[in-house]
Amino acid sequence: MKKASIAIAVIVVLLAFVLVRMRPKLDGNQKDFFRVEIVSQVEIDPIIQLRKGFRDEFTNSQFARTKTVTLSEVNAQGDQALMNQIADKIAVDKPNLVYVLGTSAAQTIQKRAPDILLVQGAVTDPVAAGLAASWTGSGRKYVATSDLPPIATQLRLIQELTPKIKRLGVIYNPGESNSVAVVSRLRGEVRGGLRLVEKPISNSADVATVLAALQGRIDGIYIPPDNTAHSALPVIGKFCRDNRLPLYASVRSALDSGALATMSLDFVELGKESADLALQVLNGSDPGSIPIQVNRNPAVSISSSTAGFLGVDLAAFEGKPNIVVIK
Repeated sequence: MKKASIAIAVIVVLLAFVLVRMRPKLDGNQKDFFRVEIVSQVEIDPIIQLRKGFRDEFTNSQFARTKTVTLSEVNAQGDQALMNQIADKIAVDKPNLVYVLGTSAAQTIQKRAPDILLVQGAVTDPVAAGLAASWTGSGRKYVATSDLPPIATQLRLIQELTPKIKRLGVIYNPGESNSVAVVSRLRGEVRGGLRLVEKPISNSADVATVLAALQGRIDGIYIPPDNTAHSALPVIGKFCRDNRLPLYASVRSALDSGALATMSLDFVELGKESADLALQVLNGSDPGSIPIQVNRNPAVSISSSTAGFLGVDLAAFEGKPNIVVIK
């Protein structure tokens, strides 16, 4: 009886071993199984829209319908220590693709996991950030869409809408290379007596102190594509309204926080374009030779209620192409 029990136990162990050996490995290298990690640096409206556009386009693609694809999401919530941990985990887990939202997050992942295919949504200047060798091709396992704003057009809009502005406050985080790239371009494009009053911040908690320092020293505020500053838009918007100052930003949702005008991209569409780039690579294209994709036609949105509050005449802007006046 004892021998029979031992024999049964041995058979069970052998069967278990065989089943384990037969079970397909669900790792990133299996031919028909693909793992996609979506990594966000912070949680702001443009990032939410970018994620939506990417997921919708990717999951509805022919590639996703013919393969077994899993998508997982993680958000660093602005915590660099947590971002380092996320990048280290990616280096170990080796997903087939990482869709990253946030330039410092992309830099961290590329540094710690250089062999992972990285697709970035809405990078401002990937060359200045050290993520790509050139705009015509990264030369690495990296592709991206860009939200680089047309600086000269933005400044022209500011001066046409509010010609009395002479001192333009610029709030940005110098730790975000995307912001540094835009502010650098701003300096080179300023014309017609306009002067920049730059105020750096390291986190959103700095904004209240910076605004107090700007009191009485500026005629308006411009927010570049900056995750840190955008997370404090309600505070900046209230300051501008209390002081009857025009606020300009690069995301349309800033109108809800009191911005007079924004020159913004459709971030859902940008997310879809990022998914298209990812699919090109997964279908065999070389990521290092794909040009950084730039949106050339951002939409201008103007708040009529804020314009009325500030006494800005919109008659010359009604009906203009690519300009939407929000009632």
